Amino acid sequence: MTTLSLTDLPLAALGEILGSRTRAHAVRRWLYSCIPVPTYLPDRIDGVAAAGWERLRAATALPQWRLLGRQLAVDGTVKYSMDVAGATIETVFIPAAARSTVCVSSQSGCSRSCGFCATATVGFHRQLKAGEMVLQYLVAQSEAPAHVPARNVVFMGMGEPMDNLDEVMSAVDRLLEPPLPRVGAGHITVSTAGVLPGIKRFLREGRGHLALSLNATTDAAREALMPHNRNWPIGDLLEALREDQRRGSGRYYFVEYVLWEGVNDSEADARRLVTLLDGLDAHVNLIPHNPFEGNPLRPPPPSVVSRFQAVVHSGGVRCLIRQPRGQEIAAACGQLALRRA
Repeated sequence: MTTLSLTDLPLAALGEILGSRTRAHAVRRWLYSCIPVPTYLPDRIDGVAAAGWERLRAATALPQWRLLGRQLAVDGTVKYSMDVAGATIETVFIPAAARSTVCVSSQSGCSRSCGFCATATVGFHRQLKAGEMVLQYLVAQSEAPAHVPARNVVFMGMGEPMDNLDEVMSAVDRLLEPPLPRVGAGHITVSTAGVLPGIKRFLREGRGHLALSLNATTDAAREALMPHNRNWPIGDLLEALREDQRRGSGRYYFVEYVLWEGVNDSEADARRLVTLLDGLDAHVNLIPHNPFEGNPLRPPPPSVVSRFQAVVHSGGVRCLIRQPRGQEIAAACGQLALRRA
C-alpha cells in the first residue's frame, strides 16, 4: 500500500479515511498547531477515535524534514534552510505590522537560467510536492506573533512555479482549506519568470494572484537576462494577462521589475514600460537588485530608482518601490542559493 503524505491530502480524502469531516478538521487543527512541525504521527490525538486514527497512521505519513539553518535579519526577516526528503530548500518569513508573509519555494533549485538570480547558479535538483510547500508554510508561520499572523503566502522562493504547476495549484488548494482561516485566495500570489503555457493554465484553473517577473521593456534586453524569453516574448506574456482581465477574473497582476544600474533603469525604459502596460490593470513593483557573490549586476542609486518610479506614475500606472528584506542573510529577492552562515 502506498503511503500518502498527510500534508498532501485534500480535506475530503482525509475525511474518507477517518470516516468524518469533523475528525478531519481535528487532525488538521492538531497538525497546524504543532510547533515544531512533527515528523511522525503520535499514538493518539484528541478528537479522533482510536480506530480512525490507526487507519490514518496506516495510510499516511508526515513529510520527513529537518532544519539545517535558521538565520535572523536585523529587520526581523527569517530564512530557513531545510532538508526535505533529501532535497535542500529555503523558505523566508517576512514580518510586517499588520500581517506577515511566507515566501515558499516550489522547486529545489531551478532550471531557468536568469542571469540576475542566485538560485540559477545552483541548478535544478527536483520538484517539490504540494505537501512539501504546505510544510514550508507551517514551519515559517510558527514565527508569527498572534497579532500579526502569517496571512500572505507568495510562491516566490526557489524554482519556477509554472514548471511545477500541478503541485503548486494543489498546495494553494491545501492552504485555502479549513481549518486554516489565516490565508485567503486574495493573499496568495504565484510568481513566474514568464512561462507562457503555465501562465495560461494558471489563469484558467488556479486560485490566487499572478506576479510576472518582467525586468525589461524590449525582447532583446529581456533575452539577455532571461533566455527563455525567446520562446515567450513580452507581448505574448502581457496579452495572456489582458485576456484574463477581459474574462473578468478579478485577479491582481503584479509586474515585477528588478532594476540594474545602466541596464534597464533609464527614463526611456520607464516610458516603454508604461506603453507596454497600456490597458492592463497592473501593479508594478520596482525591486532594486539584491547583489550576490560572483554576479556583476548592481542596483541603481536611490535617486535613479525614485526617478523611474515617478515616470511610471506619471503615465498612470501604479508603481511601488519594494525595499529589500533580509538582504544581509541572503534572504532577499533573487538571493536564495542554499548558502548558510
